[in-house]
Amino acid sequence: MKLNEFLKKSNMRQADFAVLAGVSQARVSRAVAGIQPVRGRIARKWAEITNWQVTPHELCPEDYPNPTDGLPPEIQFTILNGEQLNHENHPND
Repeated sequence: MKLNEFLKKSNMRQADFAVLAGVSQARVSRAVAGIQPVRGRIARKWAEITNWQVTPHELCPEDYPNPTDGLPPEIQFTILNGEQLNHENHPND
């Protein structure tokens, strides 16, 4: 899922996500608009903030070329087995 979809689905404002990510709302806005990509470890951090609903691959396919790159092993397993990731089967909830 794209970051903007996650924000809408979660009813989370960009400003609220920015606080969690430790960046400005403008930075989140630029990422959502595709103006400034989220790279490297920051993409992984942002993915973690979304509870892995947005993957590092979706945030930065250049740094994480495969769909499961950058994900913790238990999340990779969930995705590779075709399970829907949600709060009921998320191993960290």
